[in-house]
Amino acid sequence: MEKDTSRQQMLRETTILSLVSVSLQGLGLLLNIYLTRMLGTVAVGILALMGSFCSLAMVLSGGSGFIGTSRFLSEELGCNGNPKKVFRYALRFCMTLSGTACVLLFCFAPWLTQWISDTGASALTIRLLSLTLPIAALSACCKGRCYAHHRVYIPAFAECIEFLLRAGVMASCSAFFIPSGRISLLTAFALSMLVGQTVSTLFLLCAKMPQCEETGHCSIGFSRFVRCMLPIMGNACLVSLLGSLNDALVPLTLLQYGDSTEEALSQFGEFEAIIIPALFFPSVIQCCMSGLLVPTLSRARSANDQTEIRATTQHVLEQTMGFSLFVVLIFRLFSQTISHLLGSDTFAGDILHLMAPIIPFIYLEIILEGVLRGLGQQNLSSVNYLAEYLVRISVLLICVPLFGFYGIVASYIACNLTGNAVRLYFVLKLTGLHPNWKRILLRPAFSLLIAWQVTNLLLLWLRKGNDLLYMTVFCLVCGALEWYLLRVLEHLSERQTKLVPNV
Repeated sequence: MEKDTSRQQMLRETTILSLVSVSLQGLGLLLNIYLTRMLGTVAVGILALMGSFCSLAMVLSGGSGFIGTSRFLSEELGCNGNPKKVFRYALRFCMTLSGTACVLLFCFAPWLTQWISDTGASALTIRLLSLTLPIAALSACCKGRCYAHHRVYIPAFAECIEFLLRAGVMASCSAFFIPSGRISLLTAFALSMLVGQTVSTLFLLCAKMPQCEETGHCSIGFSRFVRCMLPIMGNACLVSLLGSLNDALVPLTLLQYGDSTEEALSQFGEFEAIIIPALFFPSVIQCCMSGLLVPTLSRARSANDQTEIRATTQHVLEQTMGFSLFVVLIFRLFSQTISHLLGSDTFAGDILHLMAPIIPFIYLEIILEGVLRGLGQQNLSSVNYLAEYLVRISVLLICVPLFGFYGIVASYIACNLTGNAVRLYFVLKLTGLHPNWKRILLRPAFSLLIAWQVTNLLLLWLRKGNDLLYMTVFCLVCGALEWYLLRVLEHLSERQTKLVPNV
């Protein structure tokens, strides 16, 4: 009964986070479209590069506060220890790192401006970004605390506030100040980050936080906490560093293919602002589920409940595969419609159609990373990410100068295939799970095939009408049919199991 209640709670929290994330992802796409039309794809490409390096700075200075706080607090709650003291450890660790980085960047901003003068960043830009570092670290710790206590509503509202303010500042600057030259593009970006982070963090501090009892006994000391945090921080830094390096290499390799600097940044901007967000947009459910897997599996591991770990892993693999196959079908059938809906051209539609088959691997990566982190395997995750990015960057350096933009597609396919094969192997080995592939692969594929063909017959009269209307109705009908067929097959399987006589 307790396990069923825990799963129902996880499902409820995933639903809430998914609704919030879907809304934010949708608004994010609209913002990208607006910025593309106002500033052009070249400016969006520059913003994408700036955002990548800004995320790297936050990870390097914040010490992965969210993951560390949610994991260690969950473990402390699972063993009935002193979570309040662990939370203070997280604050001390993250604020020390971020505060030091803030002071250094703020003081040496003029020197850094001369060193990176070609980027267009000013001393004001660097100082504004430096102020966001300790604020972002504090926000990450507060969000991790809420996740550990399964109070996901507070971080969800905080993310809404942060995005709306950040988008509002950026959109206002794009409309009134950047075209007239009263503020630079990168300074507007830094200002939007600072405003969004500050107000959302104030909300987290003012909101009613989960209260912890001081038991006087803590299962972990600060020195051991730091030693345990270092692999988590190393993993996050490695992923962010390699991701930033990969992003920086994309326009450089496009230049080697023969494109001009403006065209390379334009293609990179379209890729980052339209194609990648479109592919990742449906994955918000997996992202929310992955975030909740860390505290859920950490508690189960702390209680040495291997049965719960295996059951949870099997369950999320089933859900991920069923959903991702449906998304693949939608992108294969309606790639051009989706591209036109996002204000892009047929080239983006062709890339979306070509990259659709790797969607299950992208979504699977999100879930498997959540499982590995929940099991405390950050070192393994770091090594795998290193190998994966080495494959991606190697293919990028070889294929993009030869094939242009399609070399980027090849790099994504290569790294996702190799990386997720390794992740799945270690997840199955660590959990001791013998996966039911019939439930993970065959059942969703069969349900989707039937739902697809039935929907085609039902909507035959609508096919020659408005493309957007047809896509919308198709998604609703086909998705509902697939979900219903999966539930029917699940019910029949349970009934058959009950009818088998015990020997």
